[in-house]
Amino acid sequence: MFTVLNVALLAGFAAVAIPPIVHLFSRKRFDEIDWAAMQFLQVSKKTKRKVFVEHFLLMLIRMVIVALIVLALTAPTITSTFFNRFGTPTGQRDVVIVIDGSASMAYTHEGKTGEDAAKEWAGRFIDTLRVGDRVAVYQARQQAVPLLGTLSPDREQARNALDLLTPPRGGIDWPACVQTAWSLLETARPERDIVIVTDNQRHSWADENSLSKWDLVPKGGKPNDPRIWVANIAPDRPLDPANLSLDPILAGRGVASAGREVKFQSAVRVSGKVKAGAAPGKVKLEIDGRAVGEVPVKGTLSDTLLPIEFVHKFTPGSHLVTLVLEPDDLPGDNRQDFGIEVLPSIPVLIINGETKSRGGDFLRDALAPAKDQTPGFLVRSIGIDEFTAPILYADVKGTGTPPRVVVLSNIAKPTKEQNEAIEKYLADGGSVFMALGDRCDAATWNRVSFRGGQGWLPARLVDVVGNDDATAKLDDAPKPQPAGFTHPAMEIFKEPLPLGIHTAYFPKRWKVDTTAGANGATGTAIASLTNGEIFLVERGVGRGRALLVTVPLDNSWRTNFHTLPDFVRFAHEMTYYLAGARSAERNLAPGQPIVFSPRPTERAAAVTVQPPEGPAKVLPVKQWPLVFDATRDPGAYKLTTSGGRTYFFAVRSDPQESVLTPNSEDDRKKVSEIVKGLQYIVNPDDIESKKGEGPQTRELWWLLLLLVLALLAGEVWYTRKLAQRGQPL
Repeated sequence: MFTVLNVALLAGFAAVAIPPIVHLFSRKRFDEIDWAAMQFLQVSKKTKRKVFVEHFLLMLIRMVIVALIVLALTAPTITSTFFNRFGTPTGQRDVVIVIDGSASMAYTHEGKTGEDAAKEWAGRFIDTLRVGDRVAVYQARQQAVPLLGTLSPDREQARNALDLLTPPRGGIDWPACVQTAWSLLETARPERDIVIVTDNQRHSWADENSLSKWDLVPKGGKPNDPRIWVANIAPDRPLDPANLSLDPILAGRGVASAGREVKFQSAVRVSGKVKAGAAPGKVKLEIDGRAVGEVPVKGTLSDTLLPIEFVHKFTPGSHLVTLVLEPDDLPGDNRQDFGIEVLPSIPVLIINGETKSRGGDFLRDALAPAKDQTPGFLVRSIGIDEFTAPILYADVKGTGTPPRVVVLSNIAKPTKEQNEAIEKYLADGGSVFMALGDRCDAATWNRVSFRGGQGWLPARLVDVVGNDDATAKLDDAPKPQPAGFTHPAMEIFKEPLPLGIHTAYFPKRWKVDTTAGANGATGTAIASLTNGEIFLVERGVGRGRALLVTVPLDNSWRTNFHTLPDFVRFAHEMTYYLAGARSAERNLAPGQPIVFSPRPTERAAAVTVQPPEGPAKVLPVKQWPLVFDATRDPGAYKLTTSGGRTYFFAVRSDPQESVLTPNSEDDRKKVSEIVKGLQYIVNPDDIESKKGEGPQTRELWWLLLLLVLALLAGEVWYTRKLAQRGQPL
């Protein structure tokens, strides 16, 4: 197959017309004068034809010379299996080495980690490069990290780049990394290779998610496409090695009150073949980087999952909770971090549908009883007539206490301005808890706040159902259904307790519809009643969360809910859950940016960011929020403001990196069928030995220039010959 690298230069073929144009304009013209003896000097037709042919051949040689020069400048190549009989190409090539940087490369086998083996393998491969070959080096993570980001002929520089490899951490996106290497070689020499150095882990290579991503990579297989070589540096690693890892930490509350216990959960996960009956290692607990003891682990290593539960009390501020498992052969999955925000008390604003009396006082008393000198919540209760946009951002009690949760209790209908204020509050990261009641006007709420699923209201209000008159049998009224309490906010109520939430009855309640939104844009039911109707429905709105309860939180409609001991617990848990709506901003996925604004606010100035590895970075801030997107590595990120306040964020690791299952032959085949030209190897020498198995590409520019020189010599000789015969040129 014949191809050219610089297609645009093919326009130079127009220069082929220059020789005939010069010939036409340089022809000598004579005045013809007939005289008597001229008839005896006329040239024969045979001689004329000979002169024409000789001149035509001379012009053709000149045209071919120009055409060959233009063709040589386009850098032509030819690809064919014909070259296999002459051995592998000897021309210069460009190579991109991509080294696996995921956590599995830290696994130690026979005293050597995967990263050590990869550096050794890559060093041996660099030694095989010929003089003039160019090489680039990348480390593969969630994206390709350049260690030597440009193609360089300096092999010593390439070896030094291997020393810049950072310790293996987190997951990896192989298709994205290969795409980066492919892009670097798009304008490279015809001989181009991508060399992947990995430990043959199946996860992130041939699992379902990765296979779908491989379809986005150029398919390859064309003559000038890069060849992709995949080197397995851990061919002797056990097929199912034993490994212990920690699951991500989960907290019962995304935000906590100072001095109150917070419950945390995690687990030691067992994979591979371990010794039956063996006990797991110790799990240490650290708070803000300081050891505070150990946490108990339930079970033995014969189980696949060993639960961990512990509680801790905090002082106000931002805190980092860390679990550390005893080191083993794969240390990258022996640590988990969790960031939590702790407030002195959680500010709550209750907006009642009544102007004078306070129907929401039941909720206020449940959150902040009058006799409690140190309540976990700061509560302010106002009537609907006092509700204006600024009040959603005003301090509840004391400086720096804007409401984290706004409760809308049995409000008849919102004005347009009030609804816009709620939407902005949600978009800014606040949370809204709406309790329906007898005053609610469904038509207005649906028109202003639901808007066919485009507003903030989690569901469309349908109608009030049930009967609360004196003849109604309260025992037959629907009750909450604990069996369906699987949502994190409701799990605590799953176990039926005396006078628990399951004993609350609701003779009258609102029926809502979560399927009425355009394109399914509505909330999700998280709890239901015994008759199948929705009890609670939530929806994420902007950076905040809206939660709708279909029953009243006061003494209307003959419900007993407000009299139960569990009403207090329900009020606390829903408020804690909603106040923690922004906790996800502190516990991130790899690559998810940190979006940071200090609370209470302070003037915008430099912020120091300490990542899990490497030196701290000082970032200038002109206005809040600060957006920091260099979060590829899992672990703890510590932010310190110019005012000296510290905030912790945690990037979670990929738990699948703990599963060291290697690719099977079938797995490897699936990827090679998607990405043509991909071959698996073990040793650097395998690349040279396998190159001759397929079509080879050779450059032709040098051959064309030799032909040009030969034709120039022939043109000079032919021109002199014609001149000696007295022919005009």
